[in-house]
Parts: sequence; structure tokens; C-alpha cells
Amino acid sequence: MRRNLGMIVAMLFLASLWSCKIESNQPDRNIYNFTQELTLNTVKKEYGVGDFFRMEASIPDKALKDAATGADVRIDNATFNVTSDIEILQIDPLPASIDRFELIVQDGAADEDDDFTENGGALLKYGCPANTYTMRIGYQFKQRGNYLLRLNPERLTSLIFFTTGGNCSIQDIYPPPSEADLGNVYYTFAIEDNNLDVFNSLVGDTQDPQLLEYRQALEDKRAFFIAVR
Repeated sequence: MRRNLGMIVAMLFLASLWSCKIESNQPDRNIYNFTQELTLNTVKKEYGVGDFFRMEASIPDKALKDAATGADVRIDNATFNVTSDIEILQIDPLPASIDRFELIVQDGAADEDDDFTENGGALLKYGCPANTYTMRIGYQFKQRGNYLLRLNPERLTSLIFFTTGGNCSIQDIYPPPSEADLGNVYYTFAIEDNNLDVFNSLVGDTQDPQLLEYRQALEDKRAFFIAVR
């Protein structure tokens, strides 16, 4: 319950910020809060150097459920995005170099950070201009280590804007046009076991604030722990 309440409060706070920032001197528009789950392929307790797994997102009917009303909202022309990064725990084994990660894009797109091979940071995107809302993006691990893959670690949610009619050209307009509706998308992993137990076995009962933050992200299913041996 605490986790769900915290998620809702965070989403509503972000929605109010966007409302204040974007809605000044503009007509009222709808603002929604959505949850989108990512699935993972090749989930294991322990990985080897060279292994990779794939994150997938799919919205087959181009509709998401609004958290406040429970109504299905048609989303015709949005570009979805989620940021990812990878934290390295300072626990043996440590990576031997900064050449740690590679990104493999099958569906969707990705903008890698300048230091991507070191920190795994990237903006993952899907939706407009593609006809289907599908993403398949894989991470490959090139060094031994203990890694925490996180979703939207800074802002918790991603913003989308959309209209009826399917015209993707509105994605080139910012601020969004007055007829566009807004949505805050909260991402989680749709898995029962995200290796929280492996993380806990390594860090023990530590009260280190950073590790407590990592544990909370795992408990909220906003993170996945990867032990590469």
C-alpha cells in the first residue's frame, strides 16, 4: 500500500507540474496517469560475460488504462520513452574496464548517453512514427560485475502527448499544441523475480542510503539486478 500510494502521489505531483508549466494561457486539456510494464527475456539468477537480455514493451490496441478513472484511453500518435541506466555496486567482482555494455535495438529506437559503455544510460523510445507501439531492446554485458538496471531513476515517470487522428507530426511541436492531451507513464518490470534476493545476499542488512534506494527500486519493480560472473 505504501508503495502504491507513493507512486500515485509522485505521478499526481508531476502531472500538476506539467499542468502549471504547459497549460498557462492555453485551453484546458486532459492529463492522464498510466502504468506501462516492460517484460524481460532471459531472466536468470546469474549471467556470464557476453550474455544479454531483452526488454520488451507492447501496446497492441494503442490504449492504456487511466489510473484515476480506470478508463481505457486511446493513444493514436504518441512517442513513448523511458530512460534506463545501470549502477555498478562496489562489490567484487568489479568490472575490469569501462567497456561494459552494448545495446542491441530490434524494434523501437535508443539514444545512448555519451558515456553509455560505462554507465548504460540511454533513452529508449517507441511509438510514433512507427505504426505499432512495440519495443525490443537488448543489453549485452561485457564485464563481470554486479549491476542494477533502473527505469526512469530521476523523474519516475515519462511524459507523452497525443491527439486523435494519428498525425505524428505533433511530436515535432513543443510545447504540445493546445488540442493535445498529456499522459504521465510510470514504468515497471512485469516479473515476479527481479533478483532482489541476490542483491540482498550481497549487501546484507546495510543502512547505506544509496543501497537502501536501490533496494526500494527493486521492491517497486523499477529495477532489475544482474550478477555477471
